[in-house]
Amino acid sequence: MQSMWEEPKPEEQEAIIKRVAETIYKYDMDLVAILMLESIKPLATVGSQLARFVVAPFIPFVGEKSMPYLATFERKENVEKLIRVLEERGKKDEAEERGEKGRRKEQSNKAQKKGWRRLLPI
Repeated sequence: MQSMWEEPKPEEQEAIIKRVAETIYKYDMDLVAILMLESIKPLATVGSQLARFVVAPFIPFVGEKSMPYLATFERKENVEKLIRVLEERGKKDEAEERGEKGRRKEQSNKAQKKGWRRLLPI
């Protein structure tokens, strides 16, 4: 078992990043999260150290579950990974939405055209 202040292993960090990204998407806060993360990325290390200082007295009451999150996101690389995961998922969702709109538009156009209009490409 690792100590409370130790940095999580790389695979644990990846799992934490994915879990945080899923939670952000669950509440549809991806754009807000990207904006916030981009703005605080330069201060990630300082902010994490400050959070450790503030959270430390409350750990006996809250538990040690928050410490791996703090250790993961104190590194700028992990904050950047989270931003990339959020952006990739946003692009994927946007592409799916465009495809869905295109299919609905084609279906509605086919259903509406009657007579000689169905022969024209307009």
